[in-house]
Amino acid sequence: MALDGFIFDFDGTLIDSNATHVLAWQRAFARFGYKVALDRIAVEVGKGGDTLVPSILGEHDNQKDGKELRKAQPEEFQKLAREHGLRVFPGSRELLEELRRRGIKTVLATSSGKKQLQVSEKASGFPVSELVDEITNSDDIETSKPAPDLVSAAVKKLAVSPPQCAMLGDTPYDAESCKHAGVVCLGVTCGGRPEIDLRRAGARGVWRDPADVLTHLDAALQLASPGPNHLTHDLLERLMREALGVARDGMNNGEAPIGALLARSDGSILARGFNELNRTGDKTAHAEIVTFAHARGKVPTDAKDLILVSTLEPCVMCLGAAIESAVDTVLYALKAPADSGTRRVAPPQSPDTMLPRIVGGILADESRLLFEEWIKKPANNPEQVRFVKQLLALTSQP
Repeated sequence: MALDGFIFDFDGTLIDSNATHVLAWQRAFARFGYKVALDRIAVEVGKGGDTLVPSILGEHDNQKDGKELRKAQPEEFQKLAREHGLRVFPGSRELLEELRRRGIKTVLATSSGKKQLQVSEKASGFPVSELVDEITNSDDIETSKPAPDLVSAAVKKLAVSPPQCAMLGDTPYDAESCKHAGVVCLGVTCGGRPEIDLRRAGARGVWRDPADVLTHLDAALQLASPGPNHLTHDLLERLMREALGVARDGMNNGEAPIGALLARSDGSILARGFNELNRTGDKTAHAEIVTFAHARGKVPTDAKDLILVSTLEPCVMCLGAAIESAVDTVLYALKAPADSGTRRVAPPQSPDTMLPRIVGGILADESRLLFEEWIKKPANNPEQVRFVKQLLALTSQP
């Protein structure tokens, strides 16, 4: 899956500014009478002020002083940056320039506001806004990292699908944001967080700094996108329409309308399957598990670009099976809030396994319509009726 876009965090990834942000936050808290240790703030760096302040002070004090604290921190940061300057990490400029040379679009995704970015550029002498194709910052979103908003906004500015992008970041919050935005995260430790923290949060690979990434760029890009094909919006929807057809086949065979398929990044389909609980009496006969069973002997041993497509968000069991089957990308249509595997399964730590990139919401309305059609049928399995009623209630539009 060739990459078309590369997203960059700024602070702690391209410039050495995390310690300055920590001290600026400590001074901002002190203005309002809060004594907060530097190490308590350091573990929160990577978040925006909207999530950092309540995490440290709690919601009561956030309501009381949060707005003013979020104004004070950039003021303190500006003083420190002007006084001491900011160091650019080795390879930052060169990595951006090499990606541009390769025709990969770049976007800066920073939790700082526009004015604070300008301060950092001046203090570091690093005109990053001139070296990227697009910029998204805290002014463009409602909720900062670890929410997916910032990464999703960056993907939107690049006008590509999430699986066509990767992100370079230095904190677990970058990895968590990427996970829920459907984007692969690559990590760097130059911001101060150890490799194990980044991998536990979902970073697919970790390097020392941008210069280290540049040295191993071919390997990094291959890790982020192990196939030669582009997972465009059109391809994602085409695959999901195939899965929706399988779901309807299941409904026509007396099953709940959940369909899945296993494909390659060129769109070729290796196996299909629908939920077979009623036929088999086996509660593990989910559409994804049935599909993996049908795929036995059909998957090339060297396949690195497997795509699992499901009309319903995979549960813990099915996402675990995808991990063990070395699936690179999971696509799903309708969320399953009560049984969400994508929010309950932690990234694996085994050396040869990784969490797939997960992209949801593809033709979700079409999947929901199938469940609405199914629920009207007589003599449905009562247990499945309860499940579908809950699913429809939890996914109803406000």
